[in-house]
Amino acid sequence: MLGLPPAVIEMVARYRRMRDEQGFGWGEQALPDFFRWARFSRLGPVFDQFAGTGDWAGAVRAAVGDVVPAGLVLVSIDADGAPSARLGPPRPGIAGGAVQVDVVIDSGLDRDVAVTVAGEDVAVPTGGAGLCTLDLDADAPPIAVVCGPERLDVDGAVVATPAATLRLTCPDGARWSVLDATGGAWFAGGVPRKWDADDRPFFHTDPGTVTMAVPAGPLHVTAARGLEFERQEFAPEPTPGQTVELDYRPARRFAPAADGWFSADLHVHLNYSGDHVVHPVDAARMQRGEGLHLMHLTAGNLGGSLVYDLELLESTAGADLWARDGMVARAGLEYRNDLLGHVHGLGLAGVPDVLHTGHEGSEHPWDWPPNSVACEQMRALGAATTYAHPVYSPLAEADDLLSPHRTVEARELVADAALGVVDAIELVSCFDDRGALVLYHHLLSCGLRLAATAGTDTFLSFAHGPAPASNPPGWGRVYAKLGGARLSAAAFADAIRAGRTVVTNGPWLTLDVDGHGPGTVLDRRPGERLTVRVQVVGSGVRRLVLYGPDGELAATAGDELHHEVVLGEAGSWLAAAAHGDDDPYTVGAPVFAHTTPVYVDVAGRRVARSESACWCLAVLDGLQSLVTEHGRFDPQRRERQLGDLVAVLDRARQVYRAVARAAPG
Repeated sequence: MLGLPPAVIEMVARYRRMRDEQGFGWGEQALPDFFRWARFSRLGPVFDQFAGTGDWAGAVRAAVGDVVPAGLVLVSIDADGAPSARLGPPRPGIAGGAVQVDVVIDSGLDRDVAVTVAGEDVAVPTGGAGLCTLDLDADAPPIAVVCGPERLDVDGAVVATPAATLRLTCPDGARWSVLDATGGAWFAGGVPRKWDADDRPFFHTDPGTVTMAVPAGPLHVTAARGLEFERQEFAPEPTPGQTVELDYRPARRFAPAADGWFSADLHVHLNYSGDHVVHPVDAARMQRGEGLHLMHLTAGNLGGSLVYDLELLESTAGADLWARDGMVARAGLEYRNDLLGHVHGLGLAGVPDVLHTGHEGSEHPWDWPPNSVACEQMRALGAATTYAHPVYSPLAEADDLLSPHRTVEARELVADAALGVVDAIELVSCFDDRGALVLYHHLLSCGLRLAATAGTDTFLSFAHGPAPASNPPGWGRVYAKLGGARLSAAAFADAIRAGRTVVTNGPWLTLDVDGHGPGTVLDRRPGERLTVRVQVVGSGVRRLVLYGPDGELAATAGDELHHEVVLGEAGSWLAAAAHGDDDPYTVGAPVFAHTTPVYVDVAGRRVARSESACWCLAVLDGLQSLVTEHGRFDPQRRERQLGDLVAVLDRARQVYRAVARAAPG
């Protein structure tokens, strides 16, 4: 349908064979356990429990408590190998319509065991837990659980219910969520079944009408279309055999494109192991259903040598995957080193020589070459480079960026930004936006000019988390002002390089400084006054803030902020931000938006703050200690490989020391 090269069609077919042979986690030798167990975080503090005990079964059991929810079967294997079960209220099932039921096996045996659940073998470690997810319908027999000679037939997970029909209509394409009275999810045919960070099921439809079977009785249906459109909720109660028509005509919340601002998600994975194999047609449907102008599908490895979707990049580099109906998509690369950070490039005209480093068992197991080399290669191929998901914590101290040591945070960004080989930072991402803001502001206060961008790191092939990995694409997005150019990857990359960007996971935010917007460089004299206007449109915002190198300059609880800035002797920068709590339009993260700054040079001098320069120098010193102790280097070439990274850090140190010398006082 998209005219894709044969290599891409063959790639998808190969992934489907792998999925059929290996099941969940295809493509990986050992997918980390938290990928499988993430869905249970909705029941309670599962990850906190696991962190304290290392026991997934105990963590799930503690989160569930005495009352088991619908859709869950807890099977306990006692010390003699005998199984018993607890389960929640039955989910309604219809003939031919699958409803998902999770079976968690909690073993009390002193040995590893294979338990068969409905004919599927589940490996359960000594005293540990196993998970099997079943799709059941009204005609499903009891769930047979077999452990050695012992057998248990679990009945009552699903109750037969008469069927009804929903006809869902949206002229633009949409995201739908359909729940029965027990919270069970229902999906249209032929689409990936997914759940977001708040455990809401969803699927996307193309423009027009989709018909789907559902159980008769009370339903809760939500229709949405990204951040720019109002959601709509429905509460139909179809009777047996009845067809109910639901028509969603999305009304706009705001329209940035009318003023030349276009949206993008710069960090989306088409296939990345998990539950599904996703075809590019599925990705196009999701993009359209979210009203997202540009989607960047990044090839990348996960834990080994397999670089998912590499054939997509190799066969389309420099060309659009599709460009129609106000949508553009491009293949790109996420270059991954879990010690130094991840970098992606938008607009690659070719494929870099090295695609990842530092992963044991791969062809590039060493933490070498430095990330700066990857940034330079991607830029030489025409890409705008962005450090992904930069900070995992609120970053109260500089050392928080450095521990534990392989958490994929953007550590080398502090050096690469100083060297001018990176264009942007993901300020809205799957990690901690508060910590990213701290890092970003320190870099800005050293006179560095990085654009704020957004990348969700959404895994389209995952049905469930880890949150927010299974969210819809574009739940966080960067808007770029294209300056009259038509929508294209090249125009978007140019706007990123120029800093004409705003990031958000919900509201629309604008910044005006003396008539100028984000990315503008002003040259003024001491004592001059700047008139600043900040506005926000959308829900969930609690505080509207104007930031500068000395922190908050002004704030309000309203939706508009006016402030006058009197310039001193030193350069400055001015950026707007919106902060909030939970909101229906913001999935699994607090409300947040931020602009790239307007940069203000004073008498030709950039901003320079010694506190920020010293903070960055402390990060570089800590990073050198970290890589010296924990870096993976070829034993035969360790001195040279480590020396290459130290040379990058030393060059960056010169920049920050110069900033400290130029700082006032």
